[in-house]
Amino acid sequence: MGMRDELFSKWIEAMKEVKFPVSSVDEVYAGLPKGAESNISVGGLVVCNTGDLFGRFIKPTDFPIESAQALANLILDRAGL
Repeated sequence: MGMRDELFSKWIEAMKEVKFPVSSVDEVYAGLPKGAESNISVGGLVVCNTGDLFGRFIKPTDFPIESAQALANLILDRAGL
């Protein structure tokens, strides 16, 4: 499994409690166990922080976002993965 696939799977799992569609990053944070302080790890290493990712790659004009898959793809595309 490549890095993109692994990160995609981790994001989908992390967002299982988020109620889509969402209209803001705050709605996503509300469904994450640690909100903006949530981290995604690959191979035991923290590779990204949710708050940092959203600050870098998500724009207010991206909303509404219809699904966890759409959000994960948006972030991964903009991150160049």
